[in-house]
Amino acid sequence: MNSLRISANLRLTYLTSVLPQPISMLDALPAGRMTAILTNTANTVQLGIGEKLGSLVTALSLVIIALTIALSHSWKLTLVSASGLVVIAITYGTTMPFMIRKLKSVEESDMAASSIAGEALNSVRMVAACGAEAKMAERYAGWVRESRKRGAGMAKIVAIQQAIGEFLHIP
Repeated sequence: MNSLRISANLRLTYLTSVLPQPISMLDALPAGRMTAILTNTANTVQLGIGEKLGSLVTALSLVIIALTIALSHSWKLTLVSASGLVVIAITYGTTMPFMIRKLKSVEESDMAASSIAGEALNSVRMVAACGAEAKMAERYAGWVRESRKRGAGMAKIVAIQQAIGEFLHIP
């Protein structure tokens, strides 16, 4: 419920700050760009608070309880095992900024593609009358290809994260 409230407040704040802007500023942006930004941001916040926060609390409590029980049985073995957690935390701490940058880049190209699709759908009669279907489809396909290319760049970062985690699981 908190994530829904925060998301609604974010949307309200965004709209109240956009509406006083001059029309020329809004006309400079592609159709649907403002709504795409608002929707992506609000959905990210809502998902982050709603789902991921609960998963984080569950995982942290599990690790704390496991370490507590392990310490009571063998502190030496716990120290060795916990060093793996430190390595994983350092790995994720160093790779996540790069991952977030790549993800933002993919979102930007997705927004550009959706704004082109929105333009074509809003003015479908004009596009058909001018015979610009192929041109609009090519512009859209170009942004989809760009998004796919940017998304493929995230594979290396995910591979590093997964490799460290799997390497530490070897008995």
